[in-house]
Amino acid sequence: MAEPLVSVLVPTLERAASLAACLDSIAATVDAPHEVVCISVGGDTPTQRLLRDRPVRNIVEDTRGGFVAAMNLGLRAARGIYVAHLNDDCRLLPHAIDNAVRFLEVPAHAGVGQAAFFHDTPVRRNVHTQIDVEDTRYVVAQVRGLCYANFGLARRDLYERLGYYDERYFMYGADPDFSLKVWHEAGLVVAPCPGSLVHHAQLEDERAGRERGQQADDNRKLFAKWGLDAGASESRSAPASRAPAC
Repeated sequence: MAEPLVSVLVPTLERAASLAACLDSIAATVDAPHEVVCISVGGDTPTQRLLRDRPVRNIVEDTRGGFVAAMNLGLRAARGIYVAHLNDDCRLLPHAIDNAVRFLEVPAHAGVGQAAFFHDTPVRRNVHTQIDVEDTRYVVAQVRGLCYANFGLARRDLYERLGYYDERYFMYGADPDFSLKVWHEAGLVVAPCPGSLVHHAQLEDERAGRERGQQADDNRKLFAKWGLDAGASESRSAPASRAPAC
């Protein structure tokens, strides 16, 4: 098969219904030639049943290795020039992927390594930039003032050059860590792309409850790795603006 322009990675576990909505949103909103790569767990029968009937590549783990390990399996299997990632409780809004590709391909953005998608969230801390679209607030996050991508798009060769995600993290910390590598190791910028919006349901289900306890440990690893002050406040919120065209 010809190389797709974009690989969309979706690690998933025990969320067949929300995964179906996520996959539907990709099919409905991405015009660029693309592939969808799901990373799933073999014992998750409802998800395996769903993915058998979907035009996706399904990488099956025998046992769950966590979000970070799953992402690296997907990154190493991706064939696209660009790679985007979504959680299984996310939905893309129209043109999000295509706008991000155009954003990175603008000559004036040659120094941008990663386009950060805006996502809706009730969280008011660690906000780098926020926009209001049809009365919904979408944000891009920051870590110590530097923009990072909870969800975003970057060239596959940049992921390869930076060694993919750091597997010292299990569930959390790897996305700001990768963006910090873009800033500090690649010498590139992580920039918000106002034309790329994601609805993130942030499900509080049994799976989320099991994973929540890992967050503090992964955050400690992040702070230690980058010499960050774990006690520093990042509670500022950016002023809201209306979304310009990307």
